[in-house]
Parts: sequence; C-alpha cells; structure tokens
Amino acid sequence: MAVAPVWVSTFPADAFAQEDDYILAHETTFGKLRRPPVMFSHEGHMDTLAEKGCGACHHQRDEESGRLVYVEGEELSCWECHDRKKNNQTPALQSAYHASCTACHRELIKQKRADSGPTTCGECHVKQ
Repeated sequence: MAVAPVWVSTFPADAFAQEDDYILAHETTFGKLRRPPVMFSHEGHMDTLAEKGCGACHHQRDEESGRLVYVEGEELSCWECHDRKKNNQTPALQSAYHASCTACHRELIKQKRADSGPTTCGECHVKQ
C-alpha cells in the first residue's frame, strides 16, 4: 500500500475523495466521537472494487424511480445526503456506513477474497 498524506478534520473527510487515505471523523455530524475514527483507504477501495466501479459506493436517489443509482461525474459524499438521524427513507450517516461497509466486506468474505476488509467494530475503529 502506498504511503499517502493523512487528512484529519472536524468536518466530513470524504469531501476530498481525491485523497488516497483519510480518516473518517465526522465530529460536525456526531459531536464528540465515542469510538476512534476510521482510517479509510479510497485508493484501496477503488482497487478492490474495480469491477463494480464507483457505483459500488456512490449513489443518489433517482427522483422518478425512487431507486439508488450511480451517476458518473456526480459522485456524492455520504454526508451530503445522510445526516445524524434518519430522514424518511434516507438512513442516518452512521447506519449507512455500517450497512454499506460491513455488508460489502461480508460479501467479499463469502467470495473468499483476501481483500475482504473488517467486519467488527474494533477492526474499523482502531485505537491508536
């Protein structure tokens, strides 16, 4: 894995998706964090999910169908649609992360992929 600058902020880190690695520390959304922030490798996820493409993570609700779709060039960050609390059919940010991340990691485990990723709290929220 390439060494890249780490970016820590008090506002949503994925606002700069061009970074290779960054720390998800949404203190503006959650306030004081109860668990350690999550180190996220955008580059690693792009490599692992190359076949699925950006739509594996990035989506938005299609107004007509109500379905989640990927629109190339309009890659939104999770926090742009998800807030601290659930809003109608839009899950809370924490729920969206947990559902998307762990579900994908578990699916990769079922496929017996070595690059499956963590599935437990302490494997993502690592104490430094």
